[in-house]
Amino acid sequence: MNISHMDDWIALGISVAALVAGFFSYFFGFKKKKKVNQSEIISPKIDFPDHFWEVHTKIQETITELRVKVNCARSHLVQFHNGGHFIDGISMKRMSLTHESLERSVSGEMKNHQDLLMSIYMEILNHVKKDLPEAIMVNEMEECYAKQDLESGNVIAFSVLPIKQNSLIIGYIMTEWCSWNKVEDIEEDIVTDWMSRSQSLIEVELTNQKRKNRHK
Repeated sequence: MNISHMDDWIALGISVAALVAGFFSYFFGFKKKKKVNQSEIISPKIDFPDHFWEVHTKIQETITELRVKVNCARSHLVQFHNGGHFIDGISMKRMSLTHESLERSVSGEMKNHQDLLMSIYMEILNHVKKDLPEAIMVNEMEECYAKQDLESGNVIAFSVLPIKQNSLIIGYIMTEWCSWNKVEDIEEDIVTDWMSRSQSLIEVELTNQKRKNRHK
């Protein structure tokens, strides 16, 4: 092979190497750039304030401890919110279950209790307004949607207390008993004590969250 042919092969090899290097540089550079762009789009959606994790972890721990101490099947926190307007311009009052603790093998209710109209749960809300942590028997309630909803979740008895901010009711905590054995063993003093404790703790956490958000 003469020198001119060898030079041609060397030049061809250098060209191919440069092409391959350019391809990989473009491919990985584009991929990296694409990841950065996706991060820029997604991160604002998951960029929660630092106190978010602390507040909601404490609320979850509180309702779990409540469930264990009163020996019930479910405990949860429901919060009120707006959502849409009626044709006359009046804001719709809605509520959603935001935190839930379950005894083992008990089905959850969270997915079925989101963005609900408060007007269909007036029987429960009337008990919330009383601010009395008493055990209420479902079979003694008047026939209504709320009673049917509780029965569909196998609830035999429940207790509720309001959650307030500056005297305004913003939601409620609720415990539910789903077996007759546990209903018969309900100790009113323990229910009153732990419902009241949980009410106070959750009110403090939600108030702190609001205050921290205001000063963010």
